[in-house]
Amino acid sequence: MKNITLSAEQEAILEARHKKSRDKRESDRIKAVLLRNEGWPTPMIAQVLRVHETSVVRFIDNYLYSEKLTIESEPPKR
Repeated sequence: MKNITLSAEQEAILEARHKKSRDKRESDRIKAVLLRNEGWPTPMIAQVLRVHETSVVRFIDNYLYSEKLTIESEPPKR
């Protein structure tokens, strides 16, 4: 898995979004990105979040390529 480097601004935005998020899945995606930014290896992130390693890779790739942190097929929040 490639290393990622977030700017201080990106990191602050993700931290704030994590604090406000009520969606566990979105929170897990944010945590995966932040932990990878801190240099954590993929297997360790997967173990902490209790997800498969391929999920962690997908979370990070989705963020890097499209800043996606939610599931597109989710119903809209009311």
